[in-house]
Amino acid sequence: MQFLLSLSVSLSLAAYANGSKYMRKPLIDEIDTAPLTHPLMEGSLIEKQFSENPHKGKDVFDMVLSGEFALTEVKISSNQDEIRAYFCDFEFDQTKKDPSLAPHYIDFYGESVHCQEHSVSLPLHDIAEACREHDKGTSIEPDAFILNQPRSGSTILSNMLTVSHPDTRVISDPTAIGQIFKCEKCDHDLKVQALKDVMYLLGRSQTSGQLFVKIAARHTIGLPVLRDAFPDTKWLYLYRDTDTVLQKLMDTRHERRVCGSYRYIPGAAMTEFLTSQEKSKDSLESEEQACAAYLATHMTMVLNELEADDTSGRIVVYEELLDRKSIEDLFDYLEVYSPNWDQVEDQWNKRSNSGRGEDWTGEAQLHISDQVRSATAEFEMSAEA
Repeated sequence: MQFLLSLSVSLSLAAYANGSKYMRKPLIDEIDTAPLTHPLMEGSLIEKQFSENPHKGKDVFDMVLSGEFALTEVKISSNQDEIRAYFCDFEFDQTKKDPSLAPHYIDFYGESVHCQEHSVSLPLHDIAEACREHDKGTSIEPDAFILNQPRSGSTILSNMLTVSHPDTRVISDPTAIGQIFKCEKCDHDLKVQALKDVMYLLGRSQTSGQLFVKIAARHTIGLPVLRDAFPDTKWLYLYRDTDTVLQKLMDTRHERRVCGSYRYIPGAAMTEFLTSQEKSKDSLESEEQACAAYLATHMTMVLNELEADDTSGRIVVYEELLDRKSIEDLFDYLEVYSPNWDQVEDQWNKRSNSGRGEDWTGEAQLHISDQVRSATAEFEMSAEA
């Protein structure tokens, strides 16, 4: 049943994108939704666990084309032959929320009951093409991408940019981009096109002003894809003393556990880096070594991209975010003119990533362990390498 429903939607969307007047467009209760809302399920115990879908029976294409439904994530099929985009009804208006209370894109759609219970999915490229045709090219491209080491100040930078001007929009850590970047088995050209499609869908509601996109630290591996998709777009890589970054990761139970996973499943990029160092995953005997290799993999990738003749990238050292003059220089580089400095400084004085809007009282004294120092020295990590 689910296969037939998905096949029907794919054929309908393809016909619509090609301008067919005769293929009936599917309604919301006929497409891939979560939970199951097909009429055959009406009255079932499963359906009763969820709220009533306020958009049931409406034309899904019109909801997406009009912008009433916005993109939240993408999912790639197990054999990498299909990428589906997920949409739902939520408000993404950063002028109405203090970014220190909602520092990530998911903080907006994560609060939507419709997104949690009634999201809809459509083939990514087909719906992106239909939206391009509908919008007549009014969407803007990103002004810059913000990549980063963990714990390097990227969220405080994105929060300051968010409030710098009413026409400035920041999309922070979008899941859809991460899903594309982490698909190691996907064809490179497919990922480039998918990134273009996702960025169009994320940015199409903005026709003027500036758009910045912050990429989650773990998705720095997607930098080559990003560069090929948007070769003229500026990008930053926020860097911090690696002993400090690694120790902070080791002091957090969840992040230490994630680091430990790289000892067993390092991924293609990290495996290639280890090979270049005449090492393998078997060389990683501790969480500190594994996470140091992970950080070094990303730094090597960044430095390689910075060596390109046509690069539009720049490394931003953490200390540049600690004083007004350096922030002003960075805003000038990003062409953020006449910012609201009162609001920017207000964000600078808050904890950026807690989601509680607390005042920042400085960092506690950090003790760097011998294991951390040994691991970072082993991989000789430096922004000047």
